[in-house]
Amino acid sequence: MHISQLFGLNIRGHKDIDFIDIDERKDTKLFLDPYVIQALPDEFCTEARKSINSFFTEIFRACKSDDKARLCEMCSYAGEPNETNLGMKSRSDYGKGTTADELTPLFLDFYKIVRKNPNIHSDPLALCMYIQNFAEDKMSDLITNILRDALYRFTVKQSHFWGMPLHDERHTIGFYWDSKTLSWQKISGNPLLIAGNKILLVPKAIVRPRYVFNVDCYIRQYIHKTLQEEHLRRNSELCSIITRANGVNELVPPTRKELYEREVRGKTPKNYAFSNSVKDVAAEGRFIRDIHRRINNGYGAITDAQLDIIVYRIDDDISA
Repeated sequence: MHISQLFGLNIRGHKDIDFIDIDERKDTKLFLDPYVIQALPDEFCTEARKSINSFFTEIFRACKSDDKARLCEMCSYAGEPNETNLGMKSRSDYGKGTTADELTPLFLDFYKIVRKNPNIHSDPLALCMYIQNFAEDKMSDLITNILRDALYRFTVKQSHFWGMPLHDERHTIGFYWDSKTLSWQKISGNPLLIAGNKILLVPKAIVRPRYVFNVDCYIRQYIHKTLQEEHLRRNSELCSIITRANGVNELVPPTRKELYEREVRGKTPKNYAFSNSVKDVAAEGRFIRDIHRRINNGYGAITDAQLDIIVYRIDDDISA
């Protein structure tokens, strides 16, 4: 059952609430998107990005100094969370999808490559898009852990607003990343419990079914756009002449689809994108600034109606 059903909330879907109306019996394939959090100006995101930026800056500082002990310590609380019922839960009821043993070598191996990048001072969070085997599921799990304190405070606020009773006794809520002490800290409080399980509500504004900021977007919309301009400037053999409706001939570059087939097909997209960022150190920064601007203007936003379809599985109900 969904939160709204369990607590008898008089709502007509997500247009009436600020949180994801999760089903406590199963996970919903939505992910906390740190890039959306980076862009949105609301109070929750403003505070949340301090923690996120602090964590990833410290992670890459440990990588840069090859401080494996510090890295292991920082990844030690990065296990798969179960309180949000979002993402793709592993087979275990208690989750073992993302662990320190998995994250530590991912960050270390990646940073061996990053050290060769002259643009080493770029956005640490953005650098994560190049890490192999590190997609929405693992990133969302990590962000949930980092923001557990903020998510708990959001849960308490929503519980009070909607009259959902918190448990009388204090419990350990879990660990969160403290940007002031640069360490994991334990938080305790009165939890929202369902069938004995602690629940954390998640703001609907920060989730997406897929990240809007990704390597494929970077390649197609930025790297290959620049490459098209370069082909035009050189009038390369990949350019062609087309005749417009008004009879005017125009030199056009290869399409981005053609460039993707030529440049990327058969390669690892993350390695390809990283190599291009090393060559053009300003490209990544332009991409980040533009993506933040576009997200702020609604790019990639998910509507309440779309959330209803995903969360309440409306299509499944119709087809049943």
